[in-house]
Amino acid sequence: MQRIALFNIECYSSSEAIISFIEEHHDKLAVVVTTDRYSGKHGNLLKQIITNYRRSGFDFVIYLTCNFIFYFWLIYLFRLVSFITIRKRKKFTISEICHKYRIQHIKISNVNSEDIVTELKQANLDLIVIYFFDQIIREQIIKIPKKGVINVHAALLPKCKGLFPVFYSAFKNDSKFGITVHEIVDTSIDSGAILGQEKLEVENAEYSILSLDKLVNNKGLKLVSDIINNFDEYHLKQTPQTLGGSYFSFPTRTDVKNVQSKGFSLISFKEFISDFLD
Repeated sequence: MQRIALFNIECYSSSEAIISFIEEHHDKLAVVVTTDRYSGKHGNLLKQIITNYRRSGFDFVIYLTCNFIFYFWLIYLFRLVSFITIRKRKKFTISEICHKYRIQHIKISNVNSEDIVTELKQANLDLIVIYFFDQIIREQIIKIPKKGVINVHAALLPKCKGLFPVFYSAFKNDSKFGITVHEIVDTSIDSGAILGQEKLEVENAEYSILSLDKLVNNKGLKLVSDIINNFDEYHLKQTPQTLGGSYFSFPTRTDVKNVQSKGFSLISFKEFISDFLD
């Protein structure tokens, strides 16, 4: 039986895929590590909101707020509603799912801290799976698992490396969306050999960027599960990334306008809320 560690920054974009991943592989998961977004180098919530507004504008702040804040508020709200009405809940936090399966869950602002390195070494890991994570792991962690480290990236690499890959795919990769699973062997960003890749066909303006985030991350679930279950086979067939890729960080206000000019909204409140009601 493989022993796996899963790394994620918990949010709306990846929640459905991550919960499904934990449900499917709970017997293999030794530890789940999530980011404590508001206690590290990025500063507290207010500081991050101000920084993002100055850099990316109001629309992008709302996109981030729904993804990383309102998502949790709605989970807590519907938890209360479920308790009062005795109705079955649809959404759960990672902490709740880990508790259900008695999986160790660690929330940390610095994944490369000595405490985490020690925990991961003691877990006797075969594989680390990074699935929508916001921290760069260092060599001391990369060397821990016996088989290696794989990353699930929400774009068709080598295009759109870095942050917000679905957002940038909308106007920097001609609205070509997809998911890539690649190896991590050093601290370079999204540059390791590709183990598998799948496209997602999308009509312009059919979805908001936030909804596309969820769809693309869900697209990776079957692929990464197949790679985990047949790792040696995929590893033998891995493909080095070609030259001519692209890397992006936080968007500017101009970037946001460019996405919107392609017919994409950043968020549809109707889609967002209905996901909790359906």
